[in-house]
Amino acid sequence: MKTKMISTLEEWMPESRSWISDNDFSDHTISDYQILEKLADVCLKKMNSENEHENEDAGEIAKVVNLMYQGGNQYTRNAIENEFLTKLAIAESPASLKKHLDILPKELRKEYLKTILEN
Repeated sequence: MKTKMISTLEEWMPESRSWISDNDFSDHTISDYQILEKLADVCLKKMNSENEHENEDAGEIAKVVNLMYQGGNQYTRNAIENEFLTKLAIAESPASLKKHLDILPKELRKEYLKTILEN
């Protein structure tokens, strides 16, 4: 059964279908938390790339996550904070912070900084 989050990702990021149905998920029930964890992995890889196109892709991922965050209920916001933003925050370094903040939409930066401070 597709959740609202999976449907949103497939609509705004058609390329996400390839890793949503990836073999990483052995059963066919994929939780929003698993999707956000995988999305954070993909976003981090693109953020840390030297390729400008990859950085733009990371920005697009961040925009979609921001749309879900701003329009989501408490469950969705918590899931995004706990899986997506926390994973990004754990991998953060002083050298990459400015670049990563520039990639994230303005609305999501506050939550990202809060997540960094909490962890």
